[in-house]
Amino acid sequence: MRILLVSLLVTLSALPTHLAAAIPFWDRLPDFTLSLQGDPQLQQKLTTELNELRKNSSVLESYEEPADIAHYERGNLEKLLRAQGYYDATVYESVADNQVSYKVTPGPQYHIKSLDIEMPSGLRAGFSGLPIHMGNPLIASKVLEGSEKITQYLNENACLLNVDVSYQATVIHREAAARLEYRVAPSPEVHIGEVRIEGASSIEADYLLDKVKVKPGDCFRRTQLDAAQLRLLRTNLVANVNTEVSEPYNGLVDVTFVIQERNHRTITLGVGYTSDEGAGISAAWEHRNAFHRGEKIEVESKLNEVKQTLEGKLTIPRFFHDKQRLTGSIALEGEDVDSYSSESLTFSALVSRKISTHRTLSGGIELKFSEVDEKVEGAVDEDDPDENYTLLAFPLGFKLNTTDKPLDARRGATSALEVKPYIDLRNTNTTFIKNTLQLTAYKTASEWRYQPTLALRLRAGAIIGESNLELPADERFYAGGGGSVRGYGYQELGPRLVEIDDDGEESLSDAIGGRGLSEISLEGRFRFTDTWGGVIFFDGGNAYEDPSPKFSDLFWGAGFGVRYITSFAPIRMDIAFPLDRREGIDDRYQVYVSLGQAF
Repeated sequence: MRILLVSLLVTLSALPTHLAAAIPFWDRLPDFTLSLQGDPQLQQKLTTELNELRKNSSVLESYEEPADIAHYERGNLEKLLRAQGYYDATVYESVADNQVSYKVTPGPQYHIKSLDIEMPSGLRAGFSGLPIHMGNPLIASKVLEGSEKITQYLNENACLLNVDVSYQATVIHREAAARLEYRVAPSPEVHIGEVRIEGASSIEADYLLDKVKVKPGDCFRRTQLDAAQLRLLRTNLVANVNTEVSEPYNGLVDVTFVIQERNHRTITLGVGYTSDEGAGISAAWEHRNAFHRGEKIEVESKLNEVKQTLEGKLTIPRFFHDKQRLTGSIALEGEDVDSYSSESLTFSALVSRKISTHRTLSGGIELKFSEVDEKVEGAVDEDDPDENYTLLAFPLGFKLNTTDKPLDARRGATSALEVKPYIDLRNTNTTFIKNTLQLTAYKTASEWRYQPTLALRLRAGAIIGESNLELPADERFYAGGGGSVRGYGYQELGPRLVEIDDDGEESLSDAIGGRGLSEISLEGRFRFTDTWGGVIFFDGGNAYEDPSPKFSDLFWGAGFGVRYITSFAPIRMDIAFPLDRREGIDDRYQVYVSLGQAF
C-alpha cells in the first residue's frame, strides 16, 4: 500500500499543470497572506471573499505561474475594495517560495454626499424610503439594495408597462464622497384588457383562466404575470408557458398565455425486495387530466409474499374552493402474516384543504368490509368467531410539511396527526378511536464534505375504546420491518401470548398487535458523488397492549445502506441487524431494497 501511495504521488507531481488542476482535491494555487493596518474587520472580509473567488474562478485555471495568479488576484482585491467604498486603495503583491503576499492600503472610505430619486411625483408619495442614506458609506451591495427596493415598490404599487430602475454614482475624489441618483425610466401606466389562453387542446381554457387569477381591468404588473405562469406550471398539466403582452391601446394591454401541454398519462413499474416480506413488484397507471379540468385517476397494484393491494383513486381539485380537493378511492387488500390473514374491500372519500402554504386539514368517511382469520390460539374473540367486520370510520387529519423533496428530503420538517373514530356496523357495540402522530425533521450541512443530512423520525399511536383482543387484528399496531424498526421481521415486535403445548412447556406466540405504538429512527445520510450516497441508521420501536405510547422497552436495530440517486428518487439498499435479537424469533440480519428514502 505504501509503494502504491508513493507511486501515485510521483505520478501526480509529473502531470502537466492543466491536468493536475482537473484532479479533485489537487489544489495547485499558492497560499496567500493579506496584511492591512488599522481595520481587522476589513482584512478578514477581504481574506474570506478572496478565498471564495478562488473556489469559483475558472480564469485562475489558465494561469501557471504564481506571479500571474498574484497579478490577477490583485485586480480582484481592488474591485472588492471599491465595492466597499475605498476608491483610493492601493494593493501591492509579492511572490516568494510559492506564496503570495498582499499588502493593502485602503485609504479613506467614500461616503454619500447627496442622494436623489427621479420618480413621478404620484408614485414617490407612497414610497417608504431607501435602505441607504446620505452620510452612509458608498457600499455597492447597499446601492443595489436601493435599486431592488424601488423596483419592488413599483411592481407592487404601480401599473407601469415596464419597470426600469437604474442608478448613477458620481465619485468626488477630492472630498472622498459621491453623489448617488436613482432613475425610473418613463413608462405608460396601463390596465389589463383581454386575457387569453392559447395552445390548450385537451385542457378546458376556463379552468386554466381560473388558475392565472388575472382579470380584465386589473392593474398591469409583471410580478402578477410571473405568478400566473408559476400557477399554470404547478397544475402539472403544462410543460411550458410564455406570456405575450400586446401594445398599449386606450390605457389597456391584452395578455396571452401560450402554453404547451405535457403528456397527461404515466405508466410506472417497480420492483423491490426485503428479506422479511420477500420480493415484490408494483405497477401503476395515472391520468392527470381525465375530465379536462385537472382531475386525476390513479390505478396502482402492489404484490409481494405478505401483502397484495389493488387501488383505484380519483382526485378532483378545486372542490368547491380553490384550495380544496376531494379524493375518492376503492381498495382491495389481502394480507397473510404469521399472526393473521385478512381480506378487505375499502371505500373512502376525503376532502383536504390547504389552510396555509405548509398546512393542510382533512376530513372524510371510510367504509371497510373485512374478513380476518387470527392464527394465534387465544387471540380470537369468542363473541365473534367468524371475525367479519363492517367498519365505518370518519378520519380527521392535520399535516404540516416544510420539506424540500417528498422522496428525498434534505431540509425541513413534517408532522402528521390522524384521529380515526370507528364503529362496527355488524356489532354496533364495537367502537374505538385510532390515533397516530408522526414527526420527521431533516437538517443538511451543505458546506461540509459529503453534504451530511441528519434525519429524525418519531411515530406514536394509541387506540382507545376496546380491549386489545376485541379489535380487528389488521387494525392493531405492530412494529418491525423496513418502514418501522429495521433489523426485525415484518410486524414481529409487540405483545405475544404464552402458549402451552401438550407436554406443558411454555412458548411465546407470534405477535398479536397492540393498542399502543412507539417508534424512533435516526439516520445519517451522505452524498459521495452526484449519484452515489450512503447512510448509517438506528431504529427503535415496540407495540404495547396498553394504549399509552411510551419510549421504553424499545427493541433497537442498526445498520447501513447505499443510495443510488436518480432524478426522481434514490434507490435504497439497506442491511440492518437486530441489537436485541431473540433466539428462535429474529434473524441475524434483514435486507431491504426499494425506491425512496426510509422516511
